[in-house]
Amino acid sequence: MSDWTWEYNPNAEEVVGGLADEQRAVVEDIARRVADAVGVRRIGHPFDIQESASGVRTYAEGNVMLWYQEDYRDDTVLVLRVQLFVPE
Repeated sequence: MSDWTWEYNPNAEEVVGGLADEQRAVVEDIARRVADAVGVRRIGHPFDIQESASGVRTYAEGNVMLWYQEDYRDDTVLVLRVQLFVPE
């Protein structure tokens, strides 16, 4: 577990609005694990003002895909977009 946290950007309604509670729970579990992984990866990397945030990154697991950004100033993963793939 790291000190990194995660949050929706701009807000939960814009990112996961309309998803069922169990779908949101899956998204939030993935976001927490991504934040923990980023925290581990950043161990030993001091903050550099010129590298205050990453570009947009993606992570997919199962039928969920997240677009996120790493904010190094606040040790926060910003979840920007979520897509759930539903089989036909």
